[in-house]
Amino acid sequence: MISFAILEDQTGWTVWGREWIPFFSIHHYKHTCAYILLLLMAFFQKSRRTKKLMHSAMLHGFTFEGNIDVTPKDKFAPLRLFSLQSPGTMKNVLKCSRPPFWVFDYEYFIHRDQDVGQTVVLFEMNKTKWPPLVIESRKRERFTVAAMRLLTQKVANWQLRYKEVDISFNPKFSKHYRIFCDKDREGLKDLIATPALDFFCQNPGWNVEALNQWLLMYRHGKYVKPKELNTFINSVLVIYELMKR
Repeated sequence: MISFAILEDQTGWTVWGREWIPFFSIHHYKHTCAYILLLLMAFFQKSRRTKKLMHSAMLHGFTFEGNIDVTPKDKFAPLRLFSLQSPGTMKNVLKCSRPPFWVFDYEYFIHRDQDVGQTVVLFEMNKTKWPPLVIESRKRERFTVAAMRLLTQKVANWQLRYKEVDISFNPKFSKHYRIFCDKDREGLKDLIATPALDFFCQNPGWNVEALNQWLLMYRHGKYVKPKELNTFINSVLVIYELMKR
């Protein structure tokens, strides 16, 4: 009878049955199995998320459109989020008609950085023509972790001709946010109403972009849990109402 016990001798080789194989190959096998297991877990987690979002969409009157094999930059507009890197696709797309907006998961990858995914909301405001605008949340993060993303943001700002606006007139707001647009300080006051600034002061962590008739909102790196979808939608509707004034 052949015994399949795994034993290591002093030479760093391993006896498996009656064959001698390198010890490192056993470790390679274990790492491969662990990697496959992680992939399977991620797949099932995404499947469960899709099913729960589909159910939430039905409860709240959304149309669930699933995954759309088109980049949001091509479908909507070259907003900065969609111009930072190799474009991602739209997953778990929910659509509402009144007011017209889309909710979807958007994940992208920046070379030598990390995968970044979040739930985004994109409103279409037919009667409003917005100049290029970015309200960026100030987020504490290690530069070594987000170096490439921060660099691509600067490049995108240059390409889109965005410049940072002095918002020291509102120290509470400037503590949590930065603003990039093609307006000066005085023009910005006319563009964003005081109630909107107050809302952002009380609710840090939002990122907002506007361009022409499009208004984009998201929290960087955060997916909305299906059970929290209604709360999330209520928050973005408040921002929508404040920004369209």
